[in-house]
Amino acid sequence: MKILFVGEALSGFGGTETVIKKLTQFIENDTQEQHQYMLYFLCRNNKFDKTWLINKKTFFEYAKLNISFIRKMQYVNSLSKFIKNYQPDVIISFDITTCELAAKAIKKTQLSIPLVSWVHYSLEHKKHPECVTYADYHFAISRGIQQQLNKRGIANDKIFTIFNPVTNQSEIIPRPEPTMPKIFVYVGRLKFEGQKRLKDMFESLAQIKGDWILHIIGNGSDNELCQNYVAQLGIKDRVRWHGWQSNPWRYIKNNIRYISSFLMTSKFEGLPMTLLEAMSYGIYCISSDCPSGPADIIQNDINGKLYPLGELDILRTEITAIIDGKVLPSSEQIKISIKSFYDDEYYQNVKQRLHWIINHFN
Repeated sequence: MKILFVGEALSGFGGTETVIKKLTQFIENDTQEQHQYMLYFLCRNNKFDKTWLINKKTFFEYAKLNISFIRKMQYVNSLSKFIKNYQPDVIISFDITTCELAAKAIKKTQLSIPLVSWVHYSLEHKKHPECVTYADYHFAISRGIQQQLNKRGIANDKIFTIFNPVTNQSEIIPRPEPTMPKIFVYVGRLKFEGQKRLKDMFESLAQIKGDWILHIIGNGSDNELCQNYVAQLGIKDRVRWHGWQSNPWRYIKNNIRYISSFLMTSKFEGLPMTLLEAMSYGIYCISSDCPSGPADIIQNDINGKLYPLGELDILRTEITAIIDGKVLPSSEQIKISIKSFYDDEYYQNVKQRLHWIINHFN
């Protein structure tokens, strides 16, 4: 099986990149079947970070034209030539706009190749979500995205819900001793409002009494705004800023060492990998019940707690309960709760779906 992945250039720091790296690694290490892949990136310039693509099979198509229509024509023409030469069995588009361009490129080749969308974010918060309908089949990374595809007229027999994978860790990150402060952690981009809604997290913690510390691992355009707001709320001495870390969980194990709970206050997600990564280390998670993803991962009181988006009174209640000594499920119970997300099961599922699509297309 020859797989061509197509999409716009990526920064290297997001969840999409994490999953692409994993899936291509699974393909490379497959001892049961021999498969080939290529990552084809549509690029406006050469300024994005490529270090995450070291040793990956990649092709970069650059179009620096500012006129959108002409730039897209160039992408379609170049991609169609590449497809004719590479002769893939299936093409997977990992963003919305590329679905349209890839569909037009396939049509230009006059070849019969199925196109699969594999979108890693909520369709409701992107421009031109209708472009996803150009794909023949769809990998939905959450039930929420499956519903968003249904909303756009795509039937369930064209959708395969395949949650993103996480590695089952052999160790746990323990909780602090009872005499220690409760330790909360956030890992991700620093967005004060917008998608991540860190404002909600800061405001909730500022109104909670008790001994607690919040560790922030990540960076972003709102870094200074977030730090200024924390100071304004009077909790500057309780919040630790660690910046972006290439391997955040190794950094946490070595430098923070203990976690009471992972916090996420997002307005929307695709499938938040940080929740899964935290649970793979046995960490209890509190998250907004935002579209889409958290509800596919969190089982209330089994591995974490969901609170209704924007209802900060409930968020404060859940955090306060942990500070007051709420008995949490064991770390092992939390790890077991996400068994269906672990790597081996994921890769076998992807292979089965791709074989089915190739065999049933046309």
